Amino acid sequence: MNNATIRLQSIELNNFKNIEHGKIDFNSYKKKTYYENKPEIIGIYGQNGSGKTSVINALELLKVLIEGKSLPENMKDYIYQLSDTTTLKFVFYIENKSKNEFKYLIDYEFSIKRENDSYSFSSEKLSYKEISGKGKTTIIEVNDANKKTPILPVKRYNELIRLNKENEIDIQVTKKICKKANTSFIFHEDIINMLENHANIDYFTIMQTLKYFITVNLFVISNKYSANTSLNFMPISFRIQEENKIAVGDIPVNLTKETSINKSGLRIVTKVLEQMNIVLGKIIRNLEVEAIETGKDFNDKGQELIKVEMFSIRGNIKVPLRYESEGIKKIISILSTLISVFNDSSVCLAVDELDSGIFEFLLGELLEILDKHGRGQIIFTSHNLRALEKLPKDSIIISTANSNNRFIRIPNVKASNNLRDIYLRSIDLGGLNEPIYESTSAYEISHAFRKAGIAFGKK
Repeated sequence: MNNATIRLQSIELNNFKNIEHGKIDFNSYKKKTYYENKPEIIGIYGQNGSGKTSVINALELLKVLIEGKSLPENMKDYIYQLSDTTTLKFVFYIENKSKNEFKYLIDYEFSIKRENDSYSFSSEKLSYKEISGKGKTTIIEVNDANKKTPILPVKRYNELIRLNKENEIDIQVTKKICKKANTSFIFHEDIINMLENHANIDYFTIMQTLKYFITVNLFVISNKYSANTSLNFMPISFRIQEENKIAVGDIPVNLTKETSINKSGLRIVTKVLEQMNIVLGKIIRNLEVEAIETGKDFNDKGQELIKVEMFSIRGNIKVPLRYESEGIKKIISILSTLISVFNDSSVCLAVDELDSGIFEFLLGELLEILDKHGRGQIIFTSHNLRALEKLPKDSIIISTANSNNRFIRIPNVKASNNLRDIYLRSIDLGGLNEPIYESTSAYEISHAFRKAGIAFGKK
């Protein structure tokens, strides 16, 4: 895995939530440069309910599937109301510098269909294309419309059967298991293992590399993080070198009482906080965070745990983290992953409502630093327009009022133009190819306030 570099290139949403069609391409994909060992940032802006969060949700689902987990129970609610099927498509660039060197564009797509009060997979497909080549090669596909063989292409199915006759039964069984559990068939461990012994070893390498990227290097922080913090539970997302491997995950911090963790967990927490504090004190002057041991505890199996409470420290003053502002909690919750994005070109961070609680000037400074000196990829949604003054114009995506063309870039922006002013002027006066704001009437809003008061007895 260390010899491979992988970067997200494109996200396409079809009939997903309130989006009929929307596509977001990174600049490297548009320009066909794919990877230049420099940062790529995309900020998504638009009015409430215009599909910004849907991009983060799509990446959440991608991560769930490739990690081998089940789709959420409410998946049917993600399907556009005027359609029975939603399709999500993702493009990645993979460059392998080992003996078996290659440069590929990888396409992964899946479709979910509504079935009464439930849902199921209708198709799933993984394919690739050599950068210097023309056509795509399908590695493996499952499709309800195909009745001839359990998987496509037929050639691949026959190859796997010739490789091992038992694969015929294993494919059927795995397909049924995945269908029932609403998990990915393609990225099921048994399917990946089948392809490990295939004559074309690139299939296995591609799948393993993509799975590693999703598991270790893709971080998706949705607005449920903010909801958890409001409920006095704060997950700290982290990625850190732990012995000879990279440790990733979320530290579940209870803000109302001590958090009980094992010794291994405490070691990781201590290391993560030590790393974070190097940067945190420069963002919020003289601020550090510390996990202080407060006692012992035991889990249901009788194993000893350590009770810790999170404190913010300024000089000699220690304050429980629960009393800090929402903005500081937000910064702490994502800081470890921001450090990884800054230093590692293979890391991709997707954050919903990045600006939540964060001081406008600080937000602009952080984004400018990451854009000029970082190495990885960031996708974020925001309402704070400071980023429009700090990021290159191609880094800003506008969500429109047209559900069939949800995402656009503002065209014809000169280097001397203020993108924030152009955006606000476009809201007031229009002028873009798509409407970006469904206008409101101050008179109608005022009248509605008055009417609602009268209706409930406020004269």
